[in-house]
Amino acid sequence: MGLTDEQWSLIEPLLPARKLKREDRPGRTPTPSRALWDGILWILRTGAQWSELPREK
Repeated sequence: MGLTDEQWSLIEPLLPARKLKREDRPGRTPTPSRALWDGILWILRTGAQWSELPREK
């Protein structure tokens, strides 16, 4: 269970703007903020370790 659209609409304006990936620099594509928060909340809710986070989360 992740954040609802209503919850996300309250949280999103409080977060700093994310920098876009520069094309001239290699690296991983940034993960969307909402997905990161859903993962953090899942860890807090379940008490699991970060390495136990399901890949689809």
